[in-house]
Amino acid sequence: MSLEKSNSLSSSTSVTIDGQATTPDVCDLPKVRIRNSNINKEEEITTDGLHNSVARSEGFEGSAIFIHKPENEIEAHRISNNYLFGFKKWKSHVTARPLSSRSEIVQDLYTDVDVDKYKTKKVTTVNVSNVLYAVFIGWWIALLYLLVAGLMFVTYIGIPHAIFCWRLAQYFFWPFGKFLHQIHPIPLYAAAHVSYEYNPEEGHVEPTERTNLVGVNDIKATQEQEKIITNYWKRPQTYLWLLLGVPILVISHGIICFISWMFVVSIPTAKVNLKAIKKILFLPPEQILVNSTAFVEVDSGRLHSEIILYTHQSVNVYYYKFTIDGVNVILVNLLVFVFLSIALGYSDADNKITDGVTKCALAILAIIPLTYYIGLSITSISAQSSFAVGAILNATFGSIVELILFVIVLKKGKDTNNQCYGELVKSSLAGTILCSILFIPGVCMIVGGIKYRTQNFNPRSASVSASLLFVSIIGIFAPTLFSNIYGDLECGRCELKNNTDYSGNSTSNYTQGFICEDCRQTTVGIDGDDTLYKKHLEPLIYACAIVLPLSYIVGLVFTLKTHSAHIYDAFNEQLKISSTAHEDAAQWSRLKSTLILLFCAVLIALCADLVTNNLQPLLESTGVSEYFVGVTMLALVPELPEVVNGVQFALQNNVNLGIEIGGSTAIQVCLVQVPLLVVINLIFPLNFKLIFNDVHMYSVIFSVVVINYIFQDGKSDYFQGFIVLCIYLVILSMYFFTLTPDGVKC
Repeated sequence: MSLEKSNSLSSSTSVTIDGQATTPDVCDLPKVRIRNSNINKEEEITTDGLHNSVARSEGFEGSAIFIHKPENEIEAHRISNNYLFGFKKWKSHVTARPLSSRSEIVQDLYTDVDVDKYKTKKVTTVNVSNVLYAVFIGWWIALLYLLVAGLMFVTYIGIPHAIFCWRLAQYFFWPFGKFLHQIHPIPLYAAAHVSYEYNPEEGHVEPTERTNLVGVNDIKATQEQEKIITNYWKRPQTYLWLLLGVPILVISHGIICFISWMFVVSIPTAKVNLKAIKKILFLPPEQILVNSTAFVEVDSGRLHSEIILYTHQSVNVYYYKFTIDGVNVILVNLLVFVFLSIALGYSDADNKITDGVTKCALAILAIIPLTYYIGLSITSISAQSSFAVGAILNATFGSIVELILFVIVLKKGKDTNNQCYGELVKSSLAGTILCSILFIPGVCMIVGGIKYRTQNFNPRSASVSASLLFVSIIGIFAPTLFSNIYGDLECGRCELKNNTDYSGNSTSNYTQGFICEDCRQTTVGIDGDDTLYKKHLEPLIYACAIVLPLSYIVGLVFTLKTHSAHIYDAFNEQLKISSTAHEDAAQWSRLKSTLILLFCAVLIALCADLVTNNLQPLLESTGVSEYFVGVTMLALVPELPEVVNGVQFALQNNVNLGIEIGGSTAIQVCLVQVPLLVVINLIFPLNFKLIFNDVHMYSVIFSVVVINYIFQDGKSDYFQGFIVLCIYLVILSMYFFTLTPDGVKC
């Protein structure tokens, strides 16, 4: 087998098999090893991951990316957007995936009571997790049922519910491998599904092909069941049960359900308790039967049973894959911190319930899921819209989390007349750039390199990002360089020191010098003269604020319009959808995504306000530098969804997108966020000056040089990723030990 490839970037791949040339669909290729005669190297093409290969030979440069075939047009649009400059890179689907197409393990996660699978199959129920359930949960919930049983037994009329509690006490102490049956007082043949259709010509109902042969219809069965339920709610003991037993049991099951759900892996335990709250506790006691088998012998003439609850495990580690409305359950659980932070933050202004450090930590944790929801909203809208709408949406709302946080922090600094908050914003900007160009690519290279040894990425797309990165750092640090060259040196304290001759005698006719400490560059001269800033620095800042977004716009036009074929043809060729692809609607419609986007923006504003109001107690309690808090906490938290997406791409052998996530984020910080902050400061003065501390400038410039060196060969492995991550950790260590000037301390 040989691989023939023309010198055209957009040409198709021809595979010769047994002397016949064919051009198969990429996703239909089996796993083969191909000898490329032009490049003189072997490549393994697989269809079970996102494989890419880049090769160069005698002036010819080729690249190929092999990806999964998208399920529908919306997913194809999302994948295509991932390879476009200026668009948010997103790994998760934006359409609902058919459960039948998922693995059996994932299908089991969404099954409520999978009885058919375990009716004849024996499974082990004695394991560590189940024993821990009995030790920490089972014994006391069983004891609680026994206490309620005793209470109901004393009332005499509640004896049926006392027996009911006794059965459930046995079940909930060790529910594993046991079947909870609901006994229906309806003949088994009457419970069979019977269908009737109305015949308008004859004027009566006629049975269809699905009619039960016995001839008892569904209407009679339903009426009989409704009659039994109605009679149950008319009994006095029912209301005694609702008064004495149900409240304490519902609260207990609710607590267990909430805690188990928050741990994610123990969601099977949460589901069992949720079933008890929703159904079991409100059934007639005579209808509940606990059995160790799926089959129960009953009088078939008047009774039949239905299995309503079964489990064989208290823990399932695969529940980290579980999603709710298209969002991973872990992120859904983090929404609890949103409600906690807002409730405690705005109801406990005097810190009587909790302190400011706890409020700040809760607000920071609350921002994580809100950031993810905003990212998913933007991706969903972009996947259902044109490229122009997607580009505008990503440019405006792609940085909404950081902008809201920065504006609120700057407003706090203006209200308190404290320069600390302005420095926190600048530290966060620098920290976001460092995280984007060092931490995210480093982690992706390590994770992908461990799994695939060596990975390749698209050097053309990386070169666009690299070029814009250089423009970005020149633009945002030009005022800082100008200030260092022409600004004055302001020191906290100076002492006069006389020169001494070689004999050690003081000489008054020699030149005298000063020994100063706590010195820094300033744009304000003697007697508060700000001519340098007003006439030179401020116009330079506004000029940079115009040039930077202009570079972003030109980059969009270059990659999306004029040179899109040169950069992205290798990807677009493989996004063609077959005629058999199914049509699916997006999980979130455009309207739903817009509402979620706006609602999350409001919640982020509330959480950001709590962060700024309680930031000072956090700094005082930890004692770390304001610079370190800015580069880590305020910068990393909004970027955590990007880190997760990058790691997911790397695990699918697509480190290209993992690196692009970091590059595009850093570019958006420099070319979008910084100019917007300058414009906001111009309209609403917030005392924000685009002049960074030297430690920020040198750290970012050094990092950009390093990452551009990594981009050159188009290959990555875990060693390169480890080196990049080590550089990031060294820079963080430098920030941790950096001395904060007194003028910018909170």
